[in-house]
Amino acid sequence: MLALEGALDVATAPQAEEALQQFIKEHGALVIVDVSRLDFIDSKGLGMLLSAAKSVRDADGRLFLHNPALPVRRILETCGVAALFPAPPPVPPAPAPEPTAPPRAAAAASRPVRRTA
Repeated sequence: MLALEGALDVATAPQAEEALQQFIKEHGALVIVDVSRLDFIDSKGLGMLLSAAKSVRDADGRLFLHNPALPVRRILETCGVAALFPAPPPVPPAPAPEPTAPPRAAAAASRPVRRTA
């Protein structure tokens, strides 16, 4: 997951796009972007997200926006592009590890050593 925070605007969009492209190279084309702490987005930021979504789709992947903050959600809805950025699918909880008994050798080693004459 890649997290964006603060503003995604004309000043920060190029850096965010570079980070996103690097993330795709390292992790593949299934991308979840956490935008829960993104409090401002302008047309340049929106354009960057649209371009990134297209790039990911072209690579047979998908770009998801995790928990968009209200200002971001409003911009996406107002511009009519909210449906292009679905929420990520829920992640099933990891199974609990099975309990394991300590090995007998380790248990024996922890006992005090008894000396006999």
